[in-house]
Amino acid sequence: MPAAGSQRRGAARWTMLAAGLAATPAAAQNLPPDESIRFSRYTAVRERQIPGYEQAGIPVGGFTLTPSLDANVNATDNVFALEDDRVSDAFLRLQPSARLSSNWAGRSLDISADAAIDRYARQSTENVNALNLSANAVQQFAGTLKLRLLGRFRANRESRESQNAFALTVRPVAFRETTGAVGLSRRFGPIQLAGEAGYQRLNFDNAQLRSGGILDQNYRDGGITSFRGRADLVQSTALAYFVQATNTDSSYSQLSSAGVRRGANTTEVLAGARFELPILARGEIGVGYITSGYRDQQFRRFSGLAVNSRVTFFPTQLTTVTVNALRSVNDAGTPNSSTYVSLIGGVQVDHELLRSVIIGANLQYQRDSFNGVDRQDRRFSVGASAEYRLNRLLSVRASFDRLDLTSNGAARYKSFTRNRALVGLGVRI
Repeated sequence: MPAAGSQRRGAARWTMLAAGLAATPAAAQNLPPDESIRFSRYTAVRERQIPGYEQAGIPVGGFTLTPSLDANVNATDNVFALEDDRVSDAFLRLQPSARLSSNWAGRSLDISADAAIDRYARQSTENVNALNLSANAVQQFAGTLKLRLLGRFRANRESRESQNAFALTVRPVAFRETTGAVGLSRRFGPIQLAGEAGYQRLNFDNAQLRSGGILDQNYRDGGITSFRGRADLVQSTALAYFVQATNTDSSYSQLSSAGVRRGANTTEVLAGARFELPILARGEIGVGYITSGYRDQQFRRFSGLAVNSRVTFFPTQLTTVTVNALRSVNDAGTPNSSTYVSLIGGVQVDHELLRSVIIGANLQYQRDSFNGVDRQDRRFSVGASAEYRLNRLLSVRASFDRLDLTSNGAARYKSFTRNRALVGLGVRI
């Protein structure tokens, strides 16, 4: 039987489909969370393993292979994310994946390969062949010393809904992302210390404009180096306090078409607590300070409040409510700005209607304020989903989500709405 983490990754993939998340280069959060300090009194709806519905996997020596295939038919009423002249279409998305997980004691190796193949009924320029390869390794040494390693490669096309997609190109902009990271952690009685270092390389292809000419994207090629240190003080089996500091440095070799030298050095310090309360709640709340300086002197240094929190409530054994809040600084892909400050808040509700039926609903609000230009974007998304597990191998799913984007300011982005519906079949072995 695969580890619970594998089950959670599968559930998370379905959740992302329901929320309609756009394909964009990932931020420099590299290693998966260290679960040395883990609270597990409660089990979320999508974490629960119901007897008779587990993904068994295929034994391969000292590993377990868990292949899967999702086939989803999607319909959208705004393919190009346009303010006017909306175009509707339907597309088939095939998502084959395979994970090879070790069954070793004291160490683990997880290798995964995922693909997303989109084929549109009419707008063939939107067809996508996306690939994601990753390998995670954990080595437990004598005592409590733990080493974690990550390698990842991703090739995809940027979503038409991305805040960087100003110009209408013949095809969405293609990019590649390569990431490597290493982490060490050790427990000293009630104190756990952890450190991480990672490097991410981004490469974007130029794209052809529909109006003619080439959209230069070489200024977006660059590297992001990140370092993180964290200390946890475990007070009990249900409460731990932490302090965490992260430094991220981005560098891009070319000036943008607007003559801007992009790149920033950002430091974030958070303090807070991880908890699992007897009032049926589990999560982590971190609040602190973030400051960001820029390579181009025309941008003023930013400083302000940092928030990174996620709390899950368990009002009943059949219902899970997850609330998240995030305030962060992110690199902008636009030629006239270096970064944007993002404020995100959202809630996800999952309910086990029947033993084999899970329904869910989510909403999220996001406000992006861009550095150096008069522009502020507001995104509001809402969605609902239902999944029916026919048996251990098969499940069917339906979902609907809506995105409303409003942009203001002299350098405003396009404002638009988009509705999308999905019906799909999942096969797990």
